[in-house]
Formats: sequence, structure tokens, C-alpha cells
Amino acid sequence: MRKYELSISADYVPEWGITEAVREYFQNSIDEETRDSGNKMFFDYDRENQTIQIGNKHSDLDIKTLLFGVTTKNNDSAMIGNHGEGYKIATVVLLRLGKTVVFQNYCRREIWRPRLVKSRKYGGVLVPTFFVDTEAIWKQVPEHSLIIEVGGVTEEEYEQIRAANLHLQQPGPKRKDTSYGGILEGEEFKGKIFVAGLYICSEPALDIGIDFKPKVVRLERDRSMVNSFDVKWYAARMIEETKDAETIKNSLNSYSGTFIESYRVPPELRDEVAEEFINQYGAKAVPVSNQEDIEGMKKRGYKSVIVSEAKKKIILESELYSDVKQELKEEQEKARPLYDRFCEFAEKIENKLTEDEVATLYGFLDEVQDREEE
Repeated sequence: MRKYELSISADYVPEWGITEAVREYFQNSIDEETRDSGNKMFFDYDRENQTIQIGNKHSDLDIKTLLFGVTTKNNDSAMIGNHGEGYKIATVVLLRLGKTVVFQNYCRREIWRPRLVKSRKYGGVLVPTFFVDTEAIWKQVPEHSLIIEVGGVTEEEYEQIRAANLHLQQPGPKRKDTSYGGILEGEEFKGKIFVAGLYICSEPALDIGIDFKPKVVRLERDRSMVNSFDVKWYAARMIEETKDAETIKNSLNSYSGTFIESYRVPPELRDEVAEEFINQYGAKAVPVSNQEDIEGMKKRGYKSVIVSEAKKKIILESELYSDVKQELKEEQEKARPLYDRFCEFAEKIENKLTEDEVATLYGFLDEVQDREEE
């Protein structure tokens, strides 16, 4: 029997529990099947024995993967993980929680039994240590060549695991799929963020549930959260891509619709949103998103209604607001410095002038700039 002591504290990632740990094993199994469709994964929970099994048809574990940072997933956009840490950290967490973990590494004829052991090297501190039996004998060839078995998982814990794993939910949630992932329907998913079907974190402000494809968003190293800007940006892209009128309209005043772009919304839907706005607030109503807009609209005799920036742009891009849009454009043009407008005009006509006329024109420009600076 060989022994491999990992240089990692038993208290590493203290916020992780059994759900996060099992997620890492599940993630690796998904990645293996993604890499090779014939390398089917499986998952089973034995309620009577309180045991979880996760594995793949013909995977195996090389002993060098016990080194942190060793991974076969580098720069593979289809893979969920790529840090070379996941299953080691998951094992530490499960041992800390008092669970038993056994790796049945059939392809290499090995059984790995990790335990927390007081380390002489580190002054008696508990560290994860893998004991590898290299003479393991199976009575019959197993159907899966790699099986990770976790013992001591209560039914309550399993329900937590199931709720955090879309792959284990039957039937699965209703969803609208896009090139970035799926928008999950149902109140129970609001605010929840998944990646490849695995729960990552919650965002209370998020008004929908999202299941991102791998590598769409940036996961923090401990998978505890994703970048909030990424969530808002890609949520908007997903909503736009659905081309679903109700989904888009419902998001316009919400967190998920923060970065919706008006030019990506179909013209007929822009008109529909604008018509509903007019019906609700009147023909003289104009959408605004800040105090400066309110003051400007009041001077022009319009009724200001505060909406999100995304909704404002969509309404103003509608044909129903073409006159207002033109008026605003003219006002913005007048507000631009005279020098900037003069420069723009000069660039348009200089190729129609003689060299002397161009020199005279730019001489006028210098005078305009001097006067504005005064």
C-alpha cells in the first residue's frame, strides 16, 4: 500500500458543504463525457445504505492528479473546470464532514481510500492522506471503470444535492435555450445561477434563473460566485436571443434587462412596448431615466415617466416616437460645442475645396476655437 499526503489544510474552503463537494465530482464526470461521448457518466444514491456513487464508463485516475494544478482541461472551452483542484478539495471537505470516500480506480487496479491523518511533517495537523491499494481484486469486471463512492449521505443531504443539480431533477425545469445557456422558468429558480446544470450561487436581484454554458461567465476560483457584470451582460444577450415578446418586456425594468440593446430588439416589439407606454401614460408622455432628462422634457412640454435606461432606449427607437427622437437629436446637436460641429462640417466638404480655400476654412476653425476658449 502506498501513501500520499497532500499539503492542504483540512479547513480549506470552510464555506463549502456536501453540496459543493459532490458538485465537483459531478462536474468532473460531466466533463469526461463531454470530452468523449462514449465515456458515459452515472450517478446513484442508495437511500438504505446512505451512499452516493459517481463514475464514468472508462475513465481512470492517474496518481499525479493528486498534485494541485495538474489538469487535462486547460484551455478547453467545453469543460466546466480547469484549475486542477476540484476533486482534491471536494475530498477534503467530505472527510471534514465525517463522510467516507473511496475511489474505485479499476483501470489501474487500484483502490484509493483518503482519510484525515495527523501529519508528523506538519506538527500533528490533520491533513488529507490518500492510501492506495495497488493489489485490488474485483470479483467481476465493473460496468464503470472509475467509481467514486461517498458514504454517510443522509436523505436530507441528498435532497440538497438534488436541488442544486439540474441533471438529477425529473422532470427537468422548463427553459428557453440560447447560445449562452438556458433561462430557467419557475419561481423556485429565480435568482439562482447554474453552470452546465450545477448550482453556483444566488443573486437576489436577478429576476430569472440562469443555467450558463461552460466558460460563458467567469467563475471565481472556489466556484462560490460569478462576476455580477457578466451575469447582467449575458442575461441580456440571452433574453434578446429568445425573441420572445413577454420575456423581453418583463425584463426591461429588471436586473436581467440592464444591458438589453434596443437595436437587438425587433422593430415590431419596440413599437409594441412604445404603444403600451402611450396607452398607460398618454400621448405626451416620454420615457426618462434621470433627473436631467426630466428637466429637459418638462421644458419641451412633455410628461416625464421614469423607466430603466434599456426601456427608454427601446421606446425612443420606436417609430411611434420618431418625432420626439428627432427633436431630441436636434437639441443634442445644438448643445454640442460650435467648434466640434464646425470641424465635422469642414471634414465633409474639404475634398471639394481648393488648397487655399481649405487653408482659409481651417483658419476660421482656429478663430472659433480661440473664441470658445476665451
